[in-house]
Amino acid sequence: MLLHIDDVFRKDDCRAMLQALDDPDLWRDGKATAQGEARAVKENRQAVPTAPAVKGVLSKVEAALAAHPVFAAAAQPASFVRLTVNSYGEGMAYGDHVDAPYINGSRTDLSFTVFLSEPDEYEGGALVIDNAGHEDAIRGGAGSVVLYPSSSVHRVEAVTSGARVACIGWVRSRIRAPQHRALLFELETALADLKAAGTPPLAVYNRLLNLRNNLLRTFGE
Repeated sequence: MLLHIDDVFRKDDCRAMLQALDDPDLWRDGKATAQGEARAVKENRQAVPTAPAVKGVLSKVEAALAAHPVFAAAAQPASFVRLTVNSYGEGMAYGDHVDAPYINGSRTDLSFTVFLSEPDEYEGGALVIDNAGHEDAIRGGAGSVVLYPSSSVHRVEAVTSGARVACIGWVRSRIRAPQHRALLFELETALADLKAAGTPPLAVYNRLLNLRNNLLRTFGE
């Protein structure tokens, strides 16, 4: 399941995070964190994760994603495996690759990109994801998030002008099977729609909640 969520962060929040990262000393060659064949196709810059300014940005992103109801319903996060911030300047790209199945000993079920730059601030730089044989090319607005399976082949096309800054990360889900996550997401969405439509009959709503909880027990690790 590929999911694009708009306005997870306010535009002002994105600008503040970009300002916090506006220091050349915070950035290193992104090849250092690439594994295997990915190293040969990776050309970007990554923020030093131990720097206080970067740690502040990453903490803010993680907290916001964990609290966002749509992201939480879709990802069912058991933990955030790793977050990092990357930047693509003119001529930089990241060719076709698949993310590592384990990072720091934790399984990667889902990957995400949080766009911090507005798409009119750079040319090119689309996130292209192979979605069951169809390629989705995404240039999200600042504050939007794309969530997709870590098993998907994906790439970042070359930036031809400007700079593209984004936070990327990986989730270990408490629901391992993608089809089970998709079923639970549909149920969570239906519950939210039912509640938004008015005051649902309590008995019916509780039965659906009980179904959701029992599916979590059945599918969860």
